Amino acid sequence: MSTTNLISSSYSWGQFTPTLVLVGLALLILIADAFLPRLNKQTCPILGAVVSAGVACFTAGSSASALFTSLACAATAVCLLMAYDYRSLVYASVAGGKHEDGAAEFSALPLLACAGVCALVRSRDLIMLFASLETVTLASYAMSGYFRRNQGSVEAGVKYLILGAVSTGLLVMGAAWFFGATGSFTGDPRFVLAALSNPYLSVGMLLGVALLLAGIFFKVGAVPMHTWIPDVYQGAPTPVSAFLAVVSKLAGFGALLIILLPFIMLQTTVRDMVHSLVLMLAIVAAATLLLGNLGAIPQQNAKRLLGYSSIGQAGFILVFFVSLRSTIIGPVFNYLLAYGIATLMAFYALAILRMQRGSEELSVFRGLGRTNPRTAFMITVSFASLAGVPLTAGFLAKLASFQSLIGSMGRPQFIGLWLLPIMIVCAAAGFYYYFKALRFMYWEKPQANDVPVVFPPVCTCVLALGTLLLIVLGVTPLLF
Repeated sequence: MSTTNLISSSYSWGQFTPTLVLVGLALLILIADAFLPRLNKQTCPILGAVVSAGVACFTAGSSASALFTSLACAATAVCLLMAYDYRSLVYASVAGGKHEDGAAEFSALPLLACAGVCALVRSRDLIMLFASLETVTLASYAMSGYFRRNQGSVEAGVKYLILGAVSTGLLVMGAAWFFGATGSFTGDPRFVLAALSNPYLSVGMLLGVALLLAGIFFKVGAVPMHTWIPDVYQGAPTPVSAFLAVVSKLAGFGALLIILLPFIMLQTTVRDMVHSLVLMLAIVAAATLLLGNLGAIPQQNAKRLLGYSSIGQAGFILVFFVSLRSTIIGPVFNYLLAYGIATLMAFYALAILRMQRGSEELSVFRGLGRTNPRTAFMITVSFASLAGVPLTAGFLAKLASFQSLIGSMGRPQFIGLWLLPIMIVCAAAGFYYYFKALRFMYWEKPQANDVPVVFPPVCTCVLALGTLLLIVLGVTPLLF
């Protein structure tokens, strides 16, 4: 069977139902915006959020692709709700506040990016993986630089575009080398084993895998492909920053699982190759942990802090891949779930504070513990989960990362002996910089020029639901 027939026969239209639904809705929003001048643009994000949440419910299942699809759609729904509460700033930054032009596209782009994630997690070859991953990335470029009247947003879009083009080139070259060595884009373990067994093809195979991983590291924000994250998160609109921090990272780790799957299946056969791959992943994880967590310490801008936090959290997730076992899918998803809930809560609260207090510095949280005690408690739970405080989902997620490393202590490179202390130091650093926001909320008094903050009902409901999930997911496993 030819390579083309082998690829086409591995898919069915039913697999891409979530993708088709989201793309169809995005096109419907764009067409309605073009041909219905009196369309109320405020309904676009609400409609997108409802459909995304519906897709998340209907695709829920126990398979890896179903889990990742549900989480991506749920996170997209929250980002669209955030865009709804953020709409006045969207109007001001796009059309100068005179009309609602451009608001519909701001709702359609996340749907297209989420459709790319839904297709990516069902990829069985490098062609589909590349096409779906670039769908996510291209939509993210447009979203990052969407505020054309804001210099920071335009700069974020340009930086993301330039560095993203480099990662795209690495992915294409890696796929080409992989195909040249194996004769297939499918990653079939038989073809991979045949290439690694041939001394003339093994070098090209290793180079192809290295280039593919370098391109994927850009998507997840791992060192050395991390440099775009703090600047893009700071300059992009807050709902877009939340989308990049959760949905885009979800796509990256989904792609990483697909790339490494053949080596997970062949690790008893090609031990030397697997040991080299594990050592490389461990070094990248250690560098990502150190740069992300230590780089967050001096930050005073909340979005830059969450950007470095995103890098640090990616390091903890990469530790799961050091074991290179088939059982890592569940722990990786659980970590992404806990991280996604807490991160979306933090960005949602920050978006409302940006709207009403006009700042994204950490000082914007000042005095919330006195003026908005209930909301301050919910924000506290989100930052506590990101830091890994016990009785939250984030604690169990980080505990699983430590357990995964301890379980792989028997590796010949003795990775755990030097990676475990790095993880401990970085986890301790997280407590310091996450709790800087809490210091402003509870220890700093409101000043005379601090505008009283009124959190919209949608934001309050999202924060309340997130708080409940983080506590239940953190406490229930300990009880049972």
